[in-house]
Amino acid sequence: MAEETPNTVTPEMLAKLRTVAESGDAEAQFRLGVLYGNGEGVELDREQAMAWFKQSARQGHEDALITMAWMYANGSGVDTDEAKARELYQLAADHGSVKAMYVVGTMYRFAQYGAEKDIAKAIHYYTEAANKNFGAAQFALGRMLMDGKQVERDPIVALQWLMLADSNGSKRAEDYIKHLLAQMTPEEIEQARSSMLGKDN
Repeated sequence: MAEETPNTVTPEMLAKLRTVAESGDAEAQFRLGVLYGNGEGVELDREQAMAWFKQSARQGHEDALITMAWMYANGSGVDTDEAKARELYQLAADHGSVKAMYVVGTMYRFAQYGAEKDIAKAIHYYTEAANKNFGAAQFALGRMLMDGKQVERDPIVALQWLMLADSNGSKRAEDYIKHLLAQMTPEEIEQARSSMLGKDN
C-alpha cells in the first residue's frame, strides 16, 4: 500500500480512529483501511483493509476507490478482478480524481483491465487530468503529440504539454523536450512559448 501514515500508531490513536470510522466518517474509514493494509499499529489484514475501504468508497471517497481498484488490479488481498478494477477506476475518475483520470486514460490507450482500445477516450481523460496540472498526464499527451503514432503529430502543442509536465515534476519530460527542440524550427519554438505565456494566469 502506497499511502503514507504516521510512523508510530499508538493504541490510543488507533482506538480514536476506530471510533470515528465506526461513526461513519469516510476519511477515518480510509485511514483505518490503510493501517490494516500496511500492518501499522495492527496485524496486517488485507480483508479487514478492504472492508474499511468499501465502507469509505460507498461514500465516494476517491482514495478509497483508487486503492480498492489497485487491490483488484493486482490481486492484493483479493482475487484479481480486472472488471472490478476498471469499474472502480472509472468511478474515481468520475468523482474528479486526477490520478484515476490518468489511469483511465492509460487504460483506454493500451486496452488495459479488459477495456477496448479507444484513443479518443484516452485523450479525453488525459486532457482532464492534464488541465488539473497532473504531470504524468501532461507527459503522456506530450509524448503522443510528439510521436504522432496514435494522434496527428503536433510538435508545438507537444512542447507545451512537455514543458508543463516538466514544471509539474515529470522526471522524463526534460529529455523529450531536448529531443523535440532539436526537431523544431525557431518559429515553431517561439510559437509554442508565446502561446504558453498566453495561458499563464
